[in-house]
Amino acid sequence: MFPHKITIFNITKENGVVKYNRKIVNDVFYYTQKAISEEGKGDKYSYLYHVIFSNDALKDYLENSQYSKLEDKNKNYTLKEKDIIVLNECEEITDLLDLQNSDKNYFFIRKINDNRYGSDDLQNIEVTN
Repeated sequence: MFPHKITIFNITKENGVVKYNRKIVNDVFYYTQKAISEEGKGDKYSYLYHVIFSNDALKDYLENSQYSKLEDKNKNYTLKEKDIIVLNECEEITDLLDLQNSDKNYFFIRKINDNRYGSDDLQNIEVTN
């Protein structure tokens, strides 16, 4: 039911240096939708990305306030606007240009829907661009 894997890059700033904290997350489900909008005299195509984090995928998840206090951020992740999600597994990056110059599908988180209520099996968080 949750067959996919993603890589999340939590962007932090430590001592004035931007750092991309990488975490590979299994047990997610993602899909894309092609969106068409009119622009000028033609159509503009863009993609909408959706990633659903299963209850199993959320085992290493922390709220942003908890995550920011961690000394070692390698074992956990958080979800906040403007962080980056790469579909599938991705190597470490030091700059956004690393992703822009790759063939990876990625997006910046713009919306987070927290659905952690009800039965444990149904709890999830969905993020979209």
